[in-house]
Amino acid sequence: MPVSLPGVKCMQVLRTTVTRPRRFTQDRTRLILKAGSWRPCEIHIRSKLLASPRQIVAYVLIIAGATLCTGVLGTYSWMYLKQRALLKQWNTEFATRQNLTKLSIPRIELEDVVLEGVGARSLMLGPGHLQGSVEPGAVGNAVIAGHRDTFFRRIHSLRYGDHIYVLRDGRQFHYIVRVRKIVAPTDLSVLRPSQDTELTLITCYPTHAIGPAGRRLIVVAKLAASGI
Repeated sequence: MPVSLPGVKCMQVLRTTVTRPRRFTQDRTRLILKAGSWRPCEIHIRSKLLASPRQIVAYVLIIAGATLCTGVLGTYSWMYLKQRALLKQWNTEFATRQNLTKLSIPRIELEDVVLEGVGARSLMLGPGHLQGSVEPGAVGNAVIAGHRDTFFRRIHSLRYGDHIYVLRDGRQFHYIVRVRKIVAPTDLSVLRPSQDTELTLITCYPTHAIGPAGRRLIVVAKLAASGI
């Protein structure tokens, strides 16, 4: 019941309500960990699992390449050791020297024992003398072949006038380069007999090509006028 005071007008005070500031409340559902929230991680893991076959293939290729390189290195090492052994026999055993031919080309620092035949094993151990051609030093065309990536890898550097020496049966034959040419593998004219005393060196060309080489490098040298 309102109280009235003398001389004071009555004033009606409206009822007010006090409201507290509303606190921020987080939706409880947002705090619940659901399985779906981990899907990005699952996708990341799956992507790694999908990449693993490619990684396996890469590892296999790396291992295969390393194995191949090791095999090639081992083969080349064995090849050069065998050739050094032949040179040692040449220098120390006179009887062995009588049955072998030694090829020496100062310009390219080549000094190797020539084996008989141009089969795979002969060419692996050194330059090979083509059976059916005359012996080096004899009248005719003596043909010697070698692999471009081993013993004959530098004969592409030979030019007109370079010197080649062949030691055989206790004699040294001095040849001088007269022809250098590139021919097709089917060109057998380079093997033809000659009325002169010639030495023909054959290897694949290009000498530094990766993979099969489709042509042949031919170096023809003739016996010097002195003969020996």
